[in-house]
Amino acid sequence: MNPRSATLRVPLAALACTAALIVVTACDNASTSRAKSGETKQDRSQNRSAAQKPTNGIGKAPGREIYDKAMLANAAAGSFRERMDRSDTTTDLRLSATECAGTVDKKDHGSFEIRVRGNDVWASIDTTLAEELGNRVPAKQWVHGARDHPLMNALASYCHMEQLTHPDTARTAPDKGALTERDGRQAIPLRITTGATTLTYLVAATGTPHLLAVDSSDHAEAGAITYSDFGRPVGARTPTADVLEVQGR
Repeated sequence: MNPRSATLRVPLAALACTAALIVVTACDNASTSRAKSGETKQDRSQNRSAAQKPTNGIGKAPGREIYDKAMLANAAAGSFRERMDRSDTTTDLRLSATECAGTVDKKDHGSFEIRVRGNDVWASIDTTLAEELGNRVPAKQWVHGARDHPLMNALASYCHMEQLTHPDTARTAPDKGALTERDGRQAIPLRITTGATTLTYLVAATGTPHLLAVDSSDHAEAGAITYSDFGRPVGARTPTADVLEVQGR
């Protein structure tokens, strides 16, 4: 942290407004909204190579075992990229057990860039979100605080790092479908229905049995997510520009 950084004091009322605005539904891997997104040329090349590999045999296991192994495989990778898309929010985040870096777009309510390293959180919000907060937090300016600060905790709540520290396990036996493909890669679909919403988990059937994607029948509530870039560093660096310290609770 730059020792010459200015100090930003945010009134309690502004923090309460922020927490309400940026509230994220408590979620686990069985209910998190999930996203689809474009892939890079390198991703397509890797997927073509993966499609040519023999299956890893995961499809022979019961659905519950496949689900658990997929969650463990993602956690064991140490890091990954998670892209989520639902009707009111899109995210593009790189995650590890101790780091998070990327962007969150709340669409009509604004967007922000987020970096988390351990207990430290840095964020830079756009003009729309700054206006939602009564301009008490400056737009396009990095602010810093600990995770126990209400504002920084609300912003960092999109970084579901618990996926790496406490991978989810199946609470019910998913329905296992026939071998399919996602972006040129063979995958085993697992379907879990809760009420009127069905989530389809796609587990890699070649190579390491990572969870590749989760699709939802309800885009407004759950959306969809994709996982990629397993094992690549997150790189949540401290901003080089001046940083304002957020104070007050």
